Amino acid sequence: MNSRFQTLLLREWMQHKRGWLITLFLPIGLFLVLLPFGQVDGNPDGPPLEVALAMMAFTSLGVFSIAWISAMFQLPGLARRDVQDRSIEFWLSLPASHAESIAAPLLAHGLLVPIAGLLVGACFGPLVAAGLMLKLAGFSAFAAVPWGTALAAVVPVVLRGLLGVVLMTLWLAPLLLITMVASAWLKRWGIPAVALVVGVGGLVLDKVYGLTIVWDLLLAQTTGASAAFVADPDTVGRQVQTLAHQPQLPLNVAAMAWHDGLRALQDLASVHFIGGLIVAAGCFALLVYKRSQSH
Repeated sequence: MNSRFQTLLLREWMQHKRGWLITLFLPIGLFLVLLPFGQVDGNPDGPPLEVALAMMAFTSLGVFSIAWISAMFQLPGLARRDVQDRSIEFWLSLPASHAESIAAPLLAHGLLVPIAGLLVGACFGPLVAAGLMLKLAGFSAFAAVPWGTALAAVVPVVLRGLLGVVLMTLWLAPLLLITMVASAWLKRWGIPAVALVVGVGGLVLDKVYGLTIVWDLLLAQTTGASAAFVADPDTVGRQVQTLAHQPQLPLNVAAMAWHDGLRALQDLASVHFIGGLIVAAGCFALLVYKRSQSH
């Protein structure tokens, strides 16, 4: 990675670090602070190891979801940020290319922030699980959890999740970049315009001409994005029911994550995925062109 691109990524960090840190750490911090004083209803149902693993997984997924939603909310506006805050002349005077200036916020918000959310949730997951186990079932349940085994089993799941974040971003790239292009040209009306065109256009094609192409394309991209994390839910579901009762839990989880990850990579050989990347590349080119004309 060249120094110019690193500088552009540093700019994203300097400009958004407070919001990112709040998004990543405030939910976990509030939960841990309020846990000793709050009321948590329910009783863990199942073996302590299964319950602890589920709590750790939900913690990681929860922080990731918050970070991803926050990043996606900001992403469309990045296309017109430099024009909006009147700093475009300064950034155009730098040696970085237009493509680098657009790629840096895309990488930071579209990929790095969600990855950070997943990792932060995974790091704090054991602490949250331990606190909940003590709160709900007491020290006996907490002591019954083989925490070393639990932590070892989480590692391949986190690695599979990181692959899932990358694949999900690629699947959703055309949808995200379309909103950025609309925002770059139509400013605050960009998102409503996309929603109106897709909604009305899809309804007209469906009801008048009997064509469901709009819904089919949206379904294909969103289905691919969800399968990026769990490519074969039926097989994974059957395996999860028996994993906690097997002696080599970390190895079995690693094998499950490996095979599901391979299945997710095989799903990339899809017309919808390749077509989506072509659309995303075209949208990126439009963003570069728009930025080059902003002076």
